[in-house]
Amino acid sequence: MQKNKKLKLVVLLLLLVGIVSIGSYMYLHRSVPNVVANGGGAEDTSFVKNMTDEELKEYLQEKADKSKFHLKLDTNMVFNAANEVGTVNILNPASNQYGIRVQTRLEGQNKVIYDSGLIKPKQYVEAGELKANLKRGVYKTQSTVTYYELADSSTKIGETAVVGQLSVNN
Repeated sequence: MQKNKKLKLVVLLLLLVGIVSIGSYMYLHRSVPNVVANGGGAEDTSFVKNMTDEELKEYLQEKADKSKFHLKLDTNMVFNAANEVGTVNILNPASNQYGIRVQTRLEGQNKVIYDSGLIKPKQYVEAGELKANLKRGVYKTQSTVTYYELADSSTKIGETAVVGQLSVNN
């Protein structure tokens, strides 16, 4: 019985030593992947650029900034009368990389009743005129905000819809 326990203990220790040995061998002899940055042969490194931490941070921030659209738009447009200048309040912040244009329609209609024109970054539109003669009342609106490249204002980047209201007081 004593021999049987010793034999089990020896087998268990040998098994443990074997597992540790195999694990150590695999860890020490693992292969490091060969990464090729330009998709060609490893000898052509003309497309690879080493970046400092600061350059990488600036590069990533620039990519992040270009992927975001910023806008401040008052969703409540107010006009004393339809044929007078009213309050619209649209801001294209300096942090934006694109020009914006806001076109407003009455809910359920296709006709544009307000058009801001192109607003560049760091520009603010405080007042505007309606392109329709509306009666006194409060109207639900949908504004389409279109984003354009600054270098070529005909290149549309994207659109956003904003729901709001328009008040004509007289």
